[in-house]
Amino acid sequence: MSARVLFVTFNRLSPADQGNARRAMQMARLYKALGLEVDLLYHCDEGFDPALSHTLSQIFGTVRVVPPKVSKRVYKPEHLCHIADWYDPQLDTACREMHALRAYQVVHVNYIWYTPLFKQFGPEVAKVLDTHDIFGDRAQKYRQAGLEPHWFSTTIGQEDSAIQRADVALAIQKEEAAELATRGHRNILSLPYIEPCVRPFQATTTQRPLTFGYLGSGNDWNVRSMQAFTAKLRQVGSQFAHPMVVAGGICKHIPDMPGLIKLGFVKELHTFYDAIDIAINPMVGGTGLKIKTVEPLSYGKPVLTTPSGAQGLSHLWQLPIVADPQAMVDYLLQNFQAPNPALVQTLISQAQASQQAFEGEYLGQVERFKRWLNSRLH
Repeated sequence: MSARVLFVTFNRLSPADQGNARRAMQMARLYKALGLEVDLLYHCDEGFDPALSHTLSQIFGTVRVVPPKVSKRVYKPEHLCHIADWYDPQLDTACREMHALRAYQVVHVNYIWYTPLFKQFGPEVAKVLDTHDIFGDRAQKYRQAGLEPHWFSTTIGQEDSAIQRADVALAIQKEEAAELATRGHRNILSLPYIEPCVRPFQATTTQRPLTFGYLGSGNDWNVRSMQAFTAKLRQVGSQFAHPMVVAGGICKHIPDMPGLIKLGFVKELHTFYDAIDIAINPMVGGTGLKIKTVEPLSYGKPVLTTPSGAQGLSHLWQLPIVADPQAMVDYLLQNFQAPNPALVQTLISQAQASQQAFEGEYLGQVERFKRWLNSRLH
């Protein structure tokens, strides 16, 4: 009998159209690839329906759905969240009952406010926390960028206590792992996010103008980034003659302009990536996973980004990094006013080299995680 994992998440895992859901699916697939049986405890913040039920039954062994009953209180004006207000005590009973029936060797939770459920498992069960982001004083990062704080932010003390409940805490970015280590944590493992390649790295054979594109949700950081980029694009006007395709929730937040093509929500990602040649991610800030930077590589597309967009990736990144959204428009004007197939091919080669470097790093960190897991299971 293979070892069993109890996987706990509030994310709707199908369709996995948010970065955190994709990360969760990455980890679920990893456990299965390592030969473990994975059960799901879905704290269904994001809905449940027959289609989702069917999909989850194909992925997981046992699935239990718990409708949330939790306040998720946010204290104003400091925008402070207490883990106790975000944790749902119903999960305690669900965990005890599932463990009694299935005898888990590993329990994996996503986000620090789910770590209280670790108390339902004895020391013989390996406790894995996927942090997804750093949430201690997260509200300050929003204010420093002139944005209203959004979602979850807590004290460093509460975050530290949550991490200490885990046997291992996974950090997606090396910088996050380093920050947590400087706070005294010795149970941190960096495990980056990577998408498997589904398209080859090659120039399009379609007869069309060189086309750029951005796909993203309508979160505050994306809106600020794309508004800055499109404002600069409007200033240069007809000097930039290439189509710019935009998809996702961001479409509702940027004005129409000549050359800008809005696709809205795309059900299949290839619909977007097959329509573009080069992706952009003109990030001005933000925290956590930069899926808009790594995802295009899996579709064989080069990406132009900023230091914020390359955060956690820059040590392996081989494509150009421009200072900010305005500088990105300048780069496009300088290099693509006339056809420039040589540069396009160079960007494609750099994208492929970056993807290979990410895959190498990911496999190395997976081996570290695998060794730790084996030490707990055997």
